[in-house]
Amino acid sequence: MVRGEKLGDAIRYVQIENLRQDLYLYIDNNTEKIDVNLPVFFAHIVSALDNGFPDLDDATYDEFIDSIAYRVMTNSSQKNLTQYTERIITTAIRSKRSSGKASLRILGGLQLLSSGHFQDAIVYFSDYWKHDARIGFLIAYCYYSISKSRTGEESAETSRQKQRTELAAREQLQEMVRVAPPLYRLKPLDLSDDEAVDNAFWFMIKMSHWWFPNEKWFIRIGLEKAKKDNNEAKQVELLNISTVKFFNDLDFLRESFNYRLEHGDGVGANGIVKQMIQQYPESLEPIYYGLKLSLIATGKTSYSQYRSMAMDKEMPVYLIQILDWTFYVLKNQENESNMQFKELLRRFKSLSYYFIPLDYIVQDIFSAEEEESRQARMLFIDSIDMYAKKVLKAHS
Repeated sequence: MVRGEKLGDAIRYVQIENLRQDLYLYIDNNTEKIDVNLPVFFAHIVSALDNGFPDLDDATYDEFIDSIAYRVMTNSSQKNLTQYTERIITTAIRSKRSSGKASLRILGGLQLLSSGHFQDAIVYFSDYWKHDARIGFLIAYCYYSISKSRTGEESAETSRQKQRTELAAREQLQEMVRVAPPLYRLKPLDLSDDEAVDNAFWFMIKMSHWWFPNEKWFIRIGLEKAKKDNNEAKQVELLNISTVKFFNDLDFLRESFNYRLEHGDGVGANGIVKQMIQQYPESLEPIYYGLKLSLIATGKTSYSQYRSMAMDKEMPVYLIQILDWTFYVLKNQENESNMQFKELLRRFKSLSYYFIPLDYIVQDIFSAEEEESRQARMLFIDSIDMYAKKVLKAHS
């Protein structure tokens, strides 16, 4: 590419990723050469970026440098030396467009944790945990690991020091509950695919249940991470804990219901609905979930039972009739669906702004090709679901 020529975003992304992977391969195979020539190596990186991508924005440029620096950290034969980690950080900072070194210090902390330099890792992580809860759990893990380290015969002072570091781990977790930092806010953490780092997070989630069994925040943050990572095993584990330990918490019950429904567990989802109704007998939200389950999974008998409950609890009539229309649509009963739609328009003219566009989707469900029909069906279900939750003021 001629210098100064601009690339389309998609093409540029592919080419940057190709360059990154080529450099990763070079790093993996030339660690010793890089170790003794760090400034020269990073100068080549800067040259490749400046010449190949002259219009690259500062954030993407610096993130690229971070990723290369972390790859060097994790592959070097000197990766267990704190001084070498600091040398990489210092060299990489000179190559970045910004002067900020937070991202590199976080990455250095990850490497130090993985190599067992827990005290140094704590220093590198600093207060960044306030911006991303993952770092807070890693700091707690470092304190806990220090408290459990074995150094032969221990003096009374050493024993007290270990007790203090375990207490520091607990205090770190307590402070996180107080501050409630977000998750997945700091991108440098996403560069790590180190199993030791991931295991450290989940270990401290487990310890949090042991130390603070009545604190819901740890389960909430664990569920958020499990969903983000598509870690079904952890998601199921935490949902099982939450629905037993906090059996009357509607947020956890919603999570469990949605998970079971998404994974085709109609029996389990129905059990959660019954648990919701038992805990919240005056709420229409659990009854709606029963209706939703019947529409998607169970069938007419179940729908009729929950519909009767909805009538008894005075669910808005127009919402019940919309769900009746939905029942006929999803059960592929086109004639009944058409009659129900006409009745909706007649009785609830003020809602025609919603019904009429929705009917175009229904027409695709009945008349389009199989794939188009499937997509229209999903769109129809999502629309009805969002509308019903809005009417009932239910959380998504």
